[in-house]
Amino acid sequence: MGRGKSKRKALQKKKRLAKMKQGKLVPFDLQNSPIKYTGIKNRYCYKTNIHKLIYKEGQFFNVKYQASNITMCNFKNARFENVDFVGCNLKASNFSDAVLKNVIFTNCNLKCVTFEGCHFENVYFITTNTRFCEAMPSSGYTILTRYPQINIEGIDQLQEALGGFNLIDDVYKYHVLHVTHKRVNLWNISILLDMYGNNIGRALLAFSKRDKLRHLYTLGSYMNFIACYLKK
Repeated sequence: MGRGKSKRKALQKKKRLAKMKQGKLVPFDLQNSPIKYTGIKNRYCYKTNIHKLIYKEGQFFNVKYQASNITMCNFKNARFENVDFVGCNLKASNFSDAVLKNVIFTNCNLKCVTFEGCHFENVYFITTNTRFCEAMPSSGYTILTRYPQINIEGIDQLQEALGGFNLIDDVYKYHVLHVTHKRVNLWNISILLDMYGNNIGRALLAFSKRDKLRHLYTLGSYMNFIACYLKK
């Protein structure tokens, strides 16, 4: 690598680190690396651009990928728990023998994606075409194509809870329960209702009143709280 290129890369890295310290989103961009990566946790990944990376046996926990390109990546034997892929291109990535729990694929490109030998538990494909996937498991997932019709006002305490989350910027900006300030994400609300029934209203209301809400990037992060709260 020439001296000029080395300086440019060092300057780019310095700028990225400075933005990260300021709390700004810095897209991860990397292709064709021979390094084996271990995965990530508690991260919101916006416009990630990765190609032919190796995450074999990697661990992904509470991660949301939004508007990202994740193509021809190796996720063999990896574990994904509480992971959302929203508007992502996963073309030709390999998930063979991976474990997927509480994983959401929304408006994703899954052409030539391999799920051979995967274990699915509570996986959802929302307006995502699975016809061109390879070796889909026989169970453990739900395909949603029709937008749900839900009367939020008719569910005890749910509207109040959603209004509370709407006012917390560190929660709202990840758009798990809201699409805009005036429109809730009925896809995700319907999944919570199917899992926990109308009790989600009082559970989410209690959650919205907690101090220092952090890392609410995925639907799975809300599932964890609701499940624990309703066990009390």
